[in-house]
Amino acid sequence: MQGRAAPQVTTGGDVTIETTTSNRVEGVDALRGLAALAVFVCHIGGYWGFLTLPGKTPELLAVGAHGVDVFIVISGFCLALPLAGRPRTLRVPQFYGRRAWRILPPYYAALAVAAIIALLPATWHLTVARQATLGDVLLHVVTGQTWAPGQAGTINGSLWSVALEVQLYLLFPLLVLAWRRWGIVPVLVAAVALDLIWRTSGLLGGPAPLGSDLVVPARLDQFVAGMACAVAIRTGRTWTTRRLVPALLASGVVALVLSTLELGVLTGVAWAAVGSCAVLLLAGPLGQTLARTPLERFGTRSFSFYLMHQPVMLVCAPLVAALPGGTPVQLLLGGAGVLALTITAAEVLYRTVELPSHHAGRRRFPRTTHDEPRPQATDDTNALSDTAAPATNPR
Repeated sequence: MQGRAAPQVTTGGDVTIETTTSNRVEGVDALRGLAALAVFVCHIGGYWGFLTLPGKTPELLAVGAHGVDVFIVISGFCLALPLAGRPRTLRVPQFYGRRAWRILPPYYAALAVAAIIALLPATWHLTVARQATLGDVLLHVVTGQTWAPGQAGTINGSLWSVALEVQLYLLFPLLVLAWRRWGIVPVLVAAVALDLIWRTSGLLGGPAPLGSDLVVPARLDQFVAGMACAVAIRTGRTWTTRRLVPALLASGVVALVLSTLELGVLTGVAWAAVGSCAVLLLAGPLGQTLARTPLERFGTRSFSFYLMHQPVMLVCAPLVAALPGGTPVQLLLGGAGVLALTITAAEVLYRTVELPSHHAGRRRFPRTTHDEPRPQATDDTNALSDTAAPATNPR
């Protein structure tokens, strides 16, 4: 962990909120790790059809898919944090360059592994519904699989979220401009409205991907909610732990109910609230506690883990299904074994591709922001449209 600047703090009830420079926000990687594990558990229930799960267990496991929603909130939070707190200009070419080096090399490495399995006549049946084509691979290379009907699962279905992240990165400079012009709250309201309109349009019919939750503007509100969390933390305008914990629980219950009822129009907004409450809690003792757990280290590898988990899980499925003892043994022993294999594969990808490309991106594009002279403060300054001291996160 990198060194941290001495913080200035504002106390809000029973939580201490950092409002100054810090090389990283404690607990963010641990939260990423929890989100990645939630997706992993979800896919065990979804992809291992040989399991005989009792009652509502499959539906309960399926909730883990919303770990992706938390990922998106975290992404918006981490990207906005260096801009929050004092006037800074985003250097767009530098930003795009560093983002490309951050996610594309590990994405392409994971894509190559999954593509080989999906293309080969002897193995494609393990991971995809039909044998992949070079056209499928090319569509994934340009991260266009979410825009083409039926293409998201032709190589590795989990890679759709990387394609969505690319779309959000492309929009980020425009979101920053809107944030600087009108403040973060109006931008968040607009993002929620766009998400709701987009998802509703899908219910009214029309050509795909209209209304799809795999492309922007779906989930844009989650990304902007993360940006709003960065502004709130850096300006010291966030709730106390006593308020955030009930808010997290309440929003979680609402999100679970909406997910169970399959009310997709509102589900994205509900999970944006869950992710935001979780991120805001990191400003207090929870973030410091999580940072001292193994989840923090695992979270630094969560991107590689996410990229590799689906092919590992599907290739191993026949072996797990052959384990004697039925569902309890297959779920517990098989699940633990596949988790260990996925962590190992993720470690290899992280050390050989993700971490070197991350460092290369920082060397080639060392500064993605530019300091501006701080304007004279005025009495009518809107705190939520202001921004705070710089900080950086690995992602």
